[in-house]
Amino acid sequence: MKLTNKSKLLLSFFIEHMCITHAKQTRKINDIFIELYNEIRNAEMYLDTEKKTKGDPFYNMSYREIESTIQIPKPTTFPVDGFPTEIRTHIDEHILYEITYSIHLLGRSIKIHFLLEDNHPISKIHIYNDYVDTMLIWLIIINEYASKKCATELTIYLYFTSLQKFTPSSNISILGEHNVNTAFTMTCPKISEIVIFRKEEWFKVFLHETFHNFGLDFSDMNNEKCNKKILSTFQVRSEVNLYESYAEFWAKIMNALFCSYAGLSNKNNIQEFLTNADFFINFEKMYSCFQMVKVLDFMNLKYKQLYSTNENISTLRNTLYKENTNVLAYYVITSILLNDYQAFIEWCESNNISLLQFKKTTSNQDKYCNFILTKYKSATLLRNIKCAELLIQSIKYTKQKKLWKYPNETKYIIKNLRMSICELG
Repeated sequence: MKLTNKSKLLLSFFIEHMCITHAKQTRKINDIFIELYNEIRNAEMYLDTEKKTKGDPFYNMSYREIESTIQIPKPTTFPVDGFPTEIRTHIDEHILYEITYSIHLLGRSIKIHFLLEDNHPISKIHIYNDYVDTMLIWLIIINEYASKKCATELTIYLYFTSLQKFTPSSNISILGEHNVNTAFTMTCPKISEIVIFRKEEWFKVFLHETFHNFGLDFSDMNNEKCNKKILSTFQVRSEVNLYESYAEFWAKIMNALFCSYAGLSNKNNIQEFLTNADFFINFEKMYSCFQMVKVLDFMNLKYKQLYSTNENISTLRNTLYKENTNVLAYYVITSILLNDYQAFIEWCESNNISLLQFKKTTSNQDKYCNFILTKYKSATLLRNIKCAELLIQSIKYTKQKKLWKYPNETKYIIKNLRMSICELG
């Protein structure tokens, strides 16, 4: 797998317009990233051994052309309206082909459905084999962190629709699932399903959903106390669902590390891996900040207005801030975490059961809230947000040809709502 064209486009833009504080990685963070590098490398070698031992039957792959809507595989543990209506209609009208892999690995039965808009994807079967390999490498890693009770039978539906996430054409509209969401799942069922309904940033989304599905976050806990604590600072109408920020943070970090590994000219070169990680994660930090500012700009709000106690600003905020999905968690709180990602990774190592497995106690959840509330007004965050605000304004009001070398792509830069800049495909 390699970076997609959209990912290269975004990186090209932000290389030209990078203005946030670059945080050089500490020795402690490098040591943690080396551990994660070793986990990726060891998982890849384990998978290679399994494939050599079992030969062609390892993948147990089948495929078929879709001739009618009834042939399109659908999840069985979710209601039909689990999909946004427009997504469901698009799937029924555009899916032409199915490729399915059935794999037994580490005591788990895994079935992966690729539902495709392509007419003849079998000519590119090596690409889907690579996708499966990368997913399995992550599942091998996560197996060491997750409860063995979670997802003993796992079915993954990958509806590779061409639909992308964008801001609505009118800011009267409220940001909802169609603009923001890409997938859904449940927390740690024995027989489980993960449903991903866009091709856009699908692997990062897969990582995110596994944090729910394998019980690594705290989505199965009562979050009411912590949510109230967050809303006492960010006084907006939101369900918060704070666990989404934890899953999204780690999905972005692990996605960046997979991108770092995929870009190695020599898979044994740890120093190159660390250099790549420093590059990609700092761009994720910039992009996350940019996307947060973009979302708030769509609502005609600025970040400081989310927590201001000024009465007039409070009235403005109550009028303008609207969400029908987890906008606060995905775009705002995750950006706070990423802005000081090194401190938060160290927090996870000190406070979690393991680096990725959240310690599910009310006191640890309270510590998580407190971490966010000690970082939301940090000088570096506010400086980086100001940088992103100025960049948004320059894009909106500068002649496109003067802004950068791909003027026709400026609309995509200002309208897309994807959550990661690094994308493997």
